[in-house]
Amino acid sequence: MNRQTPTFGIFATPIFRATTGSSELANTLTAFLLSKENSSTRNPDSPQQIHKNLFESRFDLFHWHDPEIESLKQVVYGGLMQYVKDINGCDDQALANLSFNHESWFHITRKGGYFQPHTHPLASVSLIYCVDPGDEEMQDENEAGYLVLSDPRHNASMYLDPANRNMTRDYTFNTVRFRLKKDELLIFPSYLQHHVEPYMGETPRITIAANFSFSLK
Repeated sequence: MNRQTPTFGIFATPIFRATTGSSELANTLTAFLLSKENSSTRNPDSPQQIHKNLFESRFDLFHWHDPEIESLKQVVYGGLMQYVKDINGCDDQALANLSFNHESWFHITRKGGYFQPHTHPLASVSLIYCVDPGDEEMQDENEAGYLVLSDPRHNASMYLDPANRNMTRDYTFNTVRFRLKKDELLIFPSYLQHHVEPYMGETPRITIAANFSFSLK
């Protein structure tokens, strides 16, 4: 057999995860978004039932013209364009030929808040920007509001044995849990099912989310 391994991966799921270097903006956004937590910005028709410990805004955040939101858009759009270039292997010229639509909103999660498993239909790319992760030190990591990404191959783990139970991260079908940090940006395909585990901290956990669909100009 050839010394070079013939094993390779297919059906990979692209994930972008990076801090943006905008921690000062994140601090500014914390105060700004807490001030916008009111009935005029609350989403009256959420896709899932929202309980009292979770605030969800309307899906128009990136249409606001406040300087905090304008600065935020520059940050997240930079990461979004990098993600699109990476997964398509395209150059700046090809990127310039794309236009996109979006919906965007923010969540404020207080003690006991969580979000149920879901995907984002009618979009190709989704992102989450962590404004404030809430309490940094938690006695139990299962109470820290982890973001959980699930394997989109829903029948992949239908049979387990010693040959597939301990596969490396690129191949395994185990869920992935992220404790997002302040100023961290996560971008992923919109088809990927995800949820947020219960958060039991005393300090509000604040995140911004957006979905994007693209077309040629």
